[in-house]
Amino acid sequence: MKIGLLLLLLLFADRIQAQDVVYEVEIGTAGKYKKDPTPRLAMYLAFDLIFPDCYLPLQLFKLIGVKKMKIESPADPDRDLVIVFNRRGQWIQTVTSKDTLAVIYKDNAPYKFISHAGSFNKFYYAGDTVISVNKGKTQKYIRKGRIFHKLNNEDAAQAVTVYSNTNWDLPLKIHHKAYPDDDKWNVMTEDFFYDEYGNLILDKTLHINQTHFVFKMENGLPVRLNIFKRVLSGDQKLVEQSDPSPDLLNFSYEYFEK
Repeated sequence: MKIGLLLLLLLFADRIQAQDVVYEVEIGTAGKYKKDPTPRLAMYLAFDLIFPDCYLPLQLFKLIGVKKMKIESPADPDRDLVIVFNRRGQWIQTVTSKDTLAVIYKDNAPYKFISHAGSFNKFYYAGDTVISVNKGKTQKYIRKGRIFHKLNNEDAAQAVTVYSNTNWDLPLKIHHKAYPDDDKWNVMTEDFFYDEYGNLILDKTLHINQTHFVFKMENGLPVRLNIFKRVLSGDQKLVEQSDPSPDLLNFSYEYFEK
């Protein structure tokens, strides 16, 4: 069997429901696919997997030329964060007060992740499929457009994720569903859009509870982030309550010399 061969790929619907995909794949390297968009876009998947609760949509930031993105919390310095990029705009390191995470690239694709505790995750590639191997556990993700969707093949009743589009065109709604065929049991929705002032907005809504992220943007990069906790009406159409004092984060940048 040739490395990277997908033997069986059925019923890949536009709505990208995970239980629709059947596959058998050999783990390969990125070398054969270095001109393919999958390894290049895998940086965003890697960032989301390593920081699952992160509030930073790197896909929407203009990172070319940025060497370091510094995020500072005036209220809590322990939350300060530095994200380091290479000249290609690829995330290569994250530094916090407690740890440093490095991303090793192979054939221009994320390959291995190293922290103070050692190597803990590896990525492999086969066509449009990314295989994440972490502590003996393997998980597969398939690319559609510019997003990666987790494959759940063991249980068709597992949670699914539905995207309003797969190219990160705004406005974008990401709908996380607890059950594939039941819209009443939503795990969470994420809404990305620009408001009338040019701010990038991210609303994460769980039932009537919402976290409202407001990114003040300049030249395609955030310079300030206000985070509000809000309570919505029962139909989620009105804001019933909102924090009077939002959480504040400030952004600053270092750039590569031209």
